[in-house]
Amino acid sequence: MAKVAAGKIKIIAIIASLAALALVLSPTFSLLQVPDSTAAGGSPADSFSDEAIFKPDDTVAEEVSEADLATCNSLNNSLDAILEVRNDTVDDRKIAADLLLAEFCSRPTLIHEIASTDYQSLTLVAYACDASAGKIGTDAMQEALERHYRIYCDSARELILSESNEFLASVEEFRTVYLPLLESGFAEDEDFGEDPEVTEEETAPSNFNATRARETLDRVEESLEESIDLVYEFEYYAAAKSFDNASKMFIALFAEEET
Repeated sequence: MAKVAAGKIKIIAIIASLAALALVLSPTFSLLQVPDSTAAGGSPADSFSDEAIFKPDDTVAEEVSEADLATCNSLNNSLDAILEVRNDTVDDRKIAADLLLAEFCSRPTLIHEIASTDYQSLTLVAYACDASAGKIGTDAMQEALERHYRIYCDSARELILSESNEFLASVEEFRTVYLPLLESGFAEDEDFGEDPEVTEEETAPSNFNATRARETLDRVEESLEESIDLVYEFEYYAAAKSFDNASKMFIALFAEEET
């Protein structure tokens, strides 16, 4: 009986941690940090290097809302990490990071586009890669970023492949380890024993649908595999959007089961 109760407690723990697992697989929540310069009232350009200049075109706004500035500046630290900027070192990587942030922060439409994704820094670096290669963005932005094409594209390639493969492994683990446990915990005729800490109400929601969950996991895997394929086709922004699609589907799966 104690073994049954222990198994039930494990199921409960899994259910309770679904949202937390979703956050782990959605790096946006851990990466977003607003730099102190914004909090102190400084402009986003205060920390940019001399080469981080604004290129005039019709997507550049003379005034950007405080909310948009907070969004774009929140990517400062994570961009430095992705582009492997070293502390207190002004080199090509630092210039590439500052220049990208400057161009990004001056374009509200692009801010909104990137902000709609779960992994904003990854998506922005992928955008920078394709823009620096002349595939997307305005002529002015392409010209501004083209010098740092290799830094943006190498970083985007490495990160998308790494994150996609890690995500695939997590999905497979959920499918093979946790999903069967969740299913076994929902059997209507299973004895809950006499353990007062384990009750039927504490187990999974009655609307859990294992078939639907598996179908969602299949779509998540397809989207992640597409992301990997697109990287090998040198379509980095499309790859990042496919990765984002997988993330949103996976998180939505947990949200559905919690309602």
